[in-house]
Amino acid sequence: MTNIKDIAASEHNENKNIHAEVVPRQGISIIWFVPFIALIFGLWLTVKVVSEQGTFITIEFDNGSGIIPNKTEIRYKGLVTGLVKSVVPSEDLQRVIAEVEISKNFTDYLTENTRFWLVSADISLQGVSGLDTLISGSYITIMPDTDKDADSQNHFIALTEAPTLDMSTPGLHLTLHTDVLGSISENSPINFKQIPIGHVTGYHYKESSKKIGINIYIKPEFAHLIKENSLFYNTSGIQVTASLSGGVKVNTESLASIMAGGISVDNLSYQTELAPAKNGQTFPLHADFQSAEMGHEVELTLDWNSGIDHNAAILFQGLTIGAIESFSKIDPVSRKITAIAKVNPRVVPYLTDQSQFYIVAPQISLGGLTNAKTLLTGNYLSIRPSLAGNPSNKFNVFSSKPPYKYTEPGLHLMLTSGDRSSLQVGSNVYYKQQVVGNIQAIETTAPERHLIHIHVQPKFSHYVNNSSRFYNNSGVKISASLLGVDIQAQSLQSILTGGIAFTNQDSTLESQKKLVQNGDSFSLYANNKLAEQNISFTLDFTASEQLSTDTRLLYRGIEIGAIHQTKIQGDYQQLKLGLLPEYQHILKAGTQFYLVKPSLSLSGVSDTDALFGGAYITFNLGQGEAKNQFTLFNQPPVKLASSPGLQLTLSTEHANVATPGSAISYRGITIGQVDNVSLNKIDDEIKVSITIDDEHRDLLQSTSRFYNAGGLTISGGLSDFVVKTESIDAILRGGISFYNPEVSLTNSLSSSLITSTQVEELSNFTLFKHEEHAKDAGQTISIHFNDITGLKINTKVIYQEQTLGTIERLIFTKDKIGVTALVLLNDLGSQFARQGTKFWKIEPQIGLVGSKNIAALLDGAFIGLLPSHNVEAKLKNEFEALELAPTVEQLSYGLNIKLTAARLGSVRVGNPVLYRQIKVGKVIGTDLSATADQVNIFINIAKRYSPLVNEKSQFWNTSGINIEAGIFSGINIDSESIETLIAGGIAFATPVVDENNDKEQDDETKSLPGSFILHQDVDKDWLEWQPRIVLNNQNTKAD
Repeated sequence: MTNIKDIAASEHNENKNIHAEVVPRQGISIIWFVPFIALIFGLWLTVKVVSEQGTFITIEFDNGSGIIPNKTEIRYKGLVTGLVKSVVPSEDLQRVIAEVEISKNFTDYLTENTRFWLVSADISLQGVSGLDTLISGSYITIMPDTDKDADSQNHFIALTEAPTLDMSTPGLHLTLHTDVLGSISENSPINFKQIPIGHVTGYHYKESSKKIGINIYIKPEFAHLIKENSLFYNTSGIQVTASLSGGVKVNTESLASIMAGGISVDNLSYQTELAPAKNGQTFPLHADFQSAEMGHEVELTLDWNSGIDHNAAILFQGLTIGAIESFSKIDPVSRKITAIAKVNPRVVPYLTDQSQFYIVAPQISLGGLTNAKTLLTGNYLSIRPSLAGNPSNKFNVFSSKPPYKYTEPGLHLMLTSGDRSSLQVGSNVYYKQQVVGNIQAIETTAPERHLIHIHVQPKFSHYVNNSSRFYNNSGVKISASLLGVDIQAQSLQSILTGGIAFTNQDSTLESQKKLVQNGDSFSLYANNKLAEQNISFTLDFTASEQLSTDTRLLYRGIEIGAIHQTKIQGDYQQLKLGLLPEYQHILKAGTQFYLVKPSLSLSGVSDTDALFGGAYITFNLGQGEAKNQFTLFNQPPVKLASSPGLQLTLSTEHANVATPGSAISYRGITIGQVDNVSLNKIDDEIKVSITIDDEHRDLLQSTSRFYNAGGLTISGGLSDFVVKTESIDAILRGGISFYNPEVSLTNSLSSSLITSTQVEELSNFTLFKHEEHAKDAGQTISIHFNDITGLKINTKVIYQEQTLGTIERLIFTKDKIGVTALVLLNDLGSQFARQGTKFWKIEPQIGLVGSKNIAALLDGAFIGLLPSHNVEAKLKNEFEALELAPTVEQLSYGLNIKLTAARLGSVRVGNPVLYRQIKVGKVIGTDLSATADQVNIFINIAKRYSPLVNEKSQFWNTSGINIEAGIFSGINIDSESIETLIAGGIAFATPVVDENNDKEQDDETKSLPGSFILHQDVDKDWLEWQPRIVLNNQNTKAD
């Protein structure tokens, strides 16, 4: 309380001390600050309005459609940046001018590069744009210029459409260039593997490059897909491709690209992926994917008449790697056409200045039709790529396939020839009938000189060595003999179009190591024979006539060489010959060469080989040192006595003998030759001088018989027709052979021993007419025949189908009926000229129940022979022929049985003997019995089946058919076999034998009756006999 009072007393004292004092007012009253502040605020508002007021500009439009004053806005990325204040027409009334207020913030961006355009709703195939203008109305879009150095501007001309996106827009901005726009338009989609990744923002024509530039925009999220080597191609519409092999293919990207056009981009998997593309980068736009894939451009220069059209394909090994895209220049002065082609980038590394392009066109010749598909597709280009050389994109196109360059793998050779024959570029090169290469080019350097360039494939190049010989393999090589005709050719193509083959003369390891090099030269021979003749030597010929090349050198009828080249030197002709290597041994100092020419007259031809083949050269083989230059004689020289070989003389009465140089053969092997043929006037005979090689002289014996081997010897009938000749050469040129009779046969004709001794030098022999004449020179006999029908000279004497002799002469006498045949038995038949031997005439027969001796139909009748069974009978040379063939009662082998019957029926010699319808023997003879009251039939059972016959066996005639018929049983037809039905036969059956009675009897020694009865009918009980009889399993042999 005290405190409160104190405080109150204090305040009262203070109040008492305060006094009021009036002081005069100084300055302006605060009330005046209100209008001042209002003034300042107004000024501020004025300044603010003025400062915020936009810049007024004018924009010219083609028309005022969709532009409304105070409503149509100016927008930038959706933000309003201005407003149209008024719209008035231009002075010329061609356009409208809109006064626009632009935000002050955009004043600095109003430069000469600023762009304006009107955005309205647009519905098209590409889609719907400006959809928001359907509600708010059209608006004007501004694209400000950020370049501070550009000049400001307040009057603008609006674009008719939106400009392309500028580089400031996030994403990838690229330019594509193409020759034609096609169906591509603004906003056409850009697809990557059918995924939309961007669109076309615009296009323009570039006057400088004469191409259309297409601006495209790739969305930011897809920008990394575009690489510096990406390929862009047009996917508008539908792409249809068709071929004979691949059929028809239809390709398209999407329905939108079909209708509105589109562009696709892709990265080839086989290409190295490069860095991502950058803004502003330029790419070519290809017409389609195939063109894009063939993205590398090359320039090709073609000949005037190349026949290549637009879009012609470029192929390599059958694969399309490019095509002709266009023709950039056609020059009638140089007669050249320049074409632009696109090729697959894969082949770019192989496009160098060493690469070769060439045209492939159809070719029709005797060899057939090549490049047949070009008849439908047209000519196309092919390429021979090369890694050698410098990269290039300009090439000259060859009209045909050019020769390989030496850089091409393989072997490149040159062949020189005087005649190209049917050879042509592309003809094959063969080795042992296998194609190893071909002809690349043929150059004619002179009328008779040709350079032939060939290429051998790498895998076959080791086949060629220094000893290789090339020859023309065109046409057909025909060699004929009586055995047939042999036609030889590498192939049908080489027959028609020509070809080259080669052989290696030396196949040793040493020669194989001597491989040839590219560019080496070889001679091309006319044929295989000349190619093999690689041993050279010369002949000097002084005759007035001239010999041509290819004149043959014959040795015993065999061509062993020929003239390869001729040269005239003064009065004589120098001949250069080629010789087969295996005959090099003939080039000795003592060898005499001479010319053989044909001589044709009424008496015949002296040398048919020379007549058909022209004059040839042959020789007398001599001795001495090796030599390679000789003199050629115009006539056969006298052979030197010192010449090697066994020299003999043959005498003959006939003139159709071999000529000098003809071969002497033995069993088809040449062992000597004819040296000379002359007339021996003293003895009135032909003298033939021959030489037998030393290595074959031991083949000759004192009993040898020489015969003329020329011509043909024909013998035989329908079943045995034989044509004999030594060789075709012997037929045409003549030849001599000889025959050595067996000593054992000649010894049988005489009690004195005939020995065969070695032949001495200059021995004389008789030359027989032919081989049969020489072999028949054994034993002469005479046979008298009452019936001369069918007998003639050369009628044969046959025993068991073996010819034992022939009739040499027929002697007719007035006081004797018939004829006496003078028969010359050969060495085999001479042993049968003994007492007891029977001869008779046999003629072929054809009948309903059988035919006999059909083989003799061509030759006619022959003389049958039945030898005497007494081998110790005396020799005899005069015989009387039987009227009929003798009856054969037994054979020296098997089981001989005699059957008796009342009549022969249809049984004939040769009919089968059957046991259970199995043939076990045959009928060997038929005859009347001694009393003529029955027929004796002689059969022979094979040794293996002889146990089937015992004393109780029953035989019956199986000829014909056994027919039994009944009302209830029907008809039963029984026959042994078709053979016996037609020709007749005999069957037999054997009953079961009591083993107790016969156990001590042996099958070989058991006694049989002298004869059996041949029944005409079979007893049914016989057919039920089924004894178990052990057969003789040993092979049947003659006793």
